[in-house]
Amino acid sequence: MIDARYLAFDAVVQARSFEAAARRLNLTQSAVSQRIKQLEAELGQVLLVRSKPVQPTPAGRRLLPYVAQLRLVEAEAARALAGDGHGAPVRLSVGVNADSLATWFLPAVQAVVAADALVLDCVVDDQDHTHALLASGEVLGCVSTRSDPMRGCVARALGTMRYLCVATPAFCRRHFPDGLTRAALARAPAIIYGRHDDMHDAFLQRHFGLAPGQYPHHVIPSSEGFCAMAEAGLGYGFVPQIQIARPLAEGALTRVAAGHHEDVALFWHHWQVQSPIMARLADAVVAGAGAVLAAR
Repeated sequence: MIDARYLAFDAVVQARSFEAAARRLNLTQSAVSQRIKQLEAELGQVLLVRSKPVQPTPAGRRLLPYVAQLRLVEAEAARALAGDGHGAPVRLSVGVNADSLATWFLPAVQAVVAADALVLDCVVDDQDHTHALLASGEVLGCVSTRSDPMRGCVARALGTMRYLCVATPAFCRRHFPDGLTRAALARAPAIIYGRHDDMHDAFLQRHFGLAPGQYPHHVIPSSEGFCAMAEAGLGYGFVPQIQIARPLAEGALTRVAAGHHEDVALFWHHWQVQSPIMARLADAVVAGAGAVLAAR
């Protein structure tokens, strides 16, 4: 079983207070505080800033990923001791970008999730930022654009997701009658995913000299909503090719910038030492992505 002191530390970080953590653990606040003091004394590091809300110190943040792994190992051990190979469902937290979640990720992992009786906690963020979720211990694996793993981790290539700039034919006739020009792009409503989405900014600045803020845009923080917005003729934007193959083939959408595309290389990051269940999930992610995404 996981050391009770680590459980107390994790509970305080999750609840952001000693009082709430004590209620969660069915202990007194004094008992929780004492366990954390013992852990800090053993490790020789202050792990928590006793503020409101309570925050982990830099040392505490470095400890969080290991505590997350301990929780998973404990859950797997409890299942193994149950004797039937099943027991209670095992919860896995993973970081994934919205476009992967809407396209290839769930088909890739569905067999493992069903066979191992897992419950997934998918934390969605931009693929350039999911790496921080792994570093903080919030997730045990993540889809990321970073090719370099952090210390103690492995980065496995998944393939390349290609993005095409698309809109409806009617939208193009209305806003780009003379093709893509700087003046037309400064007026036509674009679609972007959110504040971390810089693909559109980079495209317009690199090819047309339009800086961020010099063009109107919708903000649609949903991969499915993004596509629906484009298909409704309300804007143009970059969408994964695998997500819009059908509307492109049927003529509901057309490429705005013919011949231009943006390629995003994706990687699966996980800890070097993995539990058996996490290893199976990682293998499924890599195999599933490889069957759909373009090779790097």
